[in-house]
Amino acid sequence: MFQGSSIDGAIVGQVHDIAKSYGKVLVCLDSNHTHEHVLEELEAYAPLVSKDSYCVVFDTVIDDRPESAFTDRPWGKGNNAKTAVHEYLRRLADEGRTAVDGTALNLVKDNALENKISITVAPDGFLYRI
Repeated sequence: MFQGSSIDGAIVGQVHDIAKSYGKVLVCLDSNHTHEHVLEELEAYAPLVSKDSYCVVFDTVIDDRPESAFTDRPWGKGNNAKTAVHEYLRRLADEGRTAVDGTALNLVKDNALENKISITVAPDGFLYRI
């Protein structure tokens, strides 16, 4: 475990160093749920996801809840993990990204998985690497 912000360059570097020693990497993002923070996390950590694995972004459900549900938080409708996921996937489609294995980073929403489990806090948050 590392103590610090998940988007701090030193923390990102430590995680990348450890991930190098694994053949299969699953990334789970669940910290500050503002759009900008999650977008920075996706830029930093999604490239670590190995083929046939996932980047799971939690609490995307925030965008589906009423504005009154998050009055004491810096995130809410229009500024949350789901909006960041949509922006990141748009960037992937428009600009592309390269994974740490040197190949194209192709992530797709796996809505079949979320439909299978029926109840989730991560709608649109299961990003499968093909």
